[in-house]
Amino acid sequence: MTDKNKTNKEQDSNNSNSFVGYGVAFGLIGGALISSIVGIFFSFPLIWAFGPGFGMLIGIIVGSLMESNKNSK
Repeated sequence: MTDKNKTNKEQDSNNSNSFVGYGVAFGLIGGALISSIVGIFFSFPLIWAFGPGFGMLIGIIVGSLMESNKNSK
């Protein structure tokens, strides 16, 4: 089946998690950068584990909020 035969609903379902994916990627990068910067100043190695996780969590939340706002229009 080609893309011409797909309906708009099928195309929307294929692209439904694009903002969540971007949120995960940028949250992971941002969390890793912040935990590296905080890790330089404080000798708390557990921040290296929690920083990227919290960054991904915030990225998922922001991405899902953006996705819900896009779908509400």
